[in-house]
Amino acid sequence: MELADIFRDVMRRYPTGVTVVTSYLEGAPSGLTVNSFTSISIKPPTIGVFITTGSTGYRAIRSTGLYAVNILKHDQDWIAKRFSLDPPGKRFIDLRWFRSRVLGLPVISDSLAYIEAKVVSEIDIADHTLFVGEVVSAEILNDAEPLVYHMRTYKKV
Repeated sequence: MELADIFRDVMRRYPTGVTVVTSYLEGAPSGLTVNSFTSISIKPPTIGVFITTGSTGYRAIRSTGLYAVNILKHDQDWIAKRFSLDPPGKRFIDLRWFRSRVLGLPVISDSLAYIEAKVVSEIDIADHTLFVGEVVSAEILNDAEPLVYHMRTYKKV
């Protein structure tokens, strides 16, 4: 077995939260499912997301310098699937969303919480780009349980 295959199998055993990272591309809402999201610092509040270099999500964040991280709740696995499998232009069709308070970014209605960020640094690493973001706003939308991804399956905590 190749190292990449073993590594992928090992990482499947590590449970992660599930987010949809959103921005705008050519004036239209854009988003993708991301589990490689992390907090970097509390003072100042700083986050990071790893996005496949050259993807639609990458182009959206790169063109605006802004992104929102929508933290999904336990019953939003259908949203995670939509934003990872559907063509980019169809992901927001019939989806309830609103514009964030400060930056006006797309926020998925009824998600657990969201964070708005301005890109302060980009680092290319292998086939991904780390977008480091200065947090400008964050809001908790409800107190439901989060959605978790483990062993290629969406789960409730």
